[in-house]
Amino acid sequence: MTYTLIDLIREEHIIVGLEPVDAEDVIRMLAGRLIETGYAVEGFGQDVWDREQEFPTGLPTEPVGVAIPHADPDHVLKSAVCVGVLTESVSFTQMGIDTSQSVEALLIFMLAIKEKEKQVVMIQQLVELIQNPNLLTSLTAVKDADQAFNLITASVARDP
Repeated sequence: MTYTLIDLIREEHIIVGLEPVDAEDVIRMLAGRLIETGYAVEGFGQDVWDREQEFPTGLPTEPVGVAIPHADPDHVLKSAVCVGVLTESVSFTQMGIDTSQSVEALLIFMLAIKEKEKQVVMIQQLVELIQNPNLLTSLTAVKDADQAFNLITASVARDP
């Protein structure tokens, strides 16, 4: 099955106004939503957190930081992207070679990809999406999941 990022974003997987205490907390909150909706099973949040410790996902995007935590498909039932819009940023270790840097992330895009071989493609599509500063600014101001969903889908639809 071939799909794109837009196929994986659902309004039920967008949580606006999250108030996590730290990166681990937000990962568990988003994983909880995927578990509640039948897209992942218990253990997914721990998998994502464990992977985050070894391969950080914070991205110093402008004007706000983003993190794209994810894990192998061991606890994924159906592919999805869960989006968290935070009220206050949390610190994620920066992705890449120099992991001594941290990123204050306000937007979290958690990937739950059932087919491991499609994970890289989905990450690439997501990285393209989050390079849109207008989208990032607009997302931080949304009041509900419907607004966020419409912004994201409109932005993805405009990409070539």
